[in-house]
Amino acid sequence: MKTNTQGNPIVSWVLRILLIITILFFSMFSFDVFEENLGFWDTALAFLMHNIPTFVMITILIIAWNWESIGGILLMLGILGFATFIGLSSGRFMSGTLIVLGIPFLIGALFVVNHYFLGKKQAA
Repeated sequence: MKTNTQGNPIVSWVLRILLIITILFFSMFSFDVFEENLGFWDTALAFLMHNIPTFVMITILIIAWNWESIGGILLMLGILGFATFIGLSSGRFMSGTLIVLGIPFLIGALFVVNHYFLGKKQAA
């Protein structure tokens, strides 16, 4: 009989809700494109470009919904990649950026911890 490790369901739901709130927070930054005086297509393109991190996190949320460990690892890798991109493109890394990116990184780490350490072994 194959055993499958599943995380604590209450912790899983709390982490999912926290990730949804984080996704909404990240998408809030994309609304500043409407203040610029651009045409319709330029505004739509800028809005889509600003929402790329949001789309990536939504995809990772869908993956984490079924496979917590894989979703958590992908979220941590995505945040590390995003932090590297921000650090290289701006030339400096502010402490506020560390806080904003640290929260989703922590959520990803908690997905992994929940899957491996807080779960019960169940028969598959």
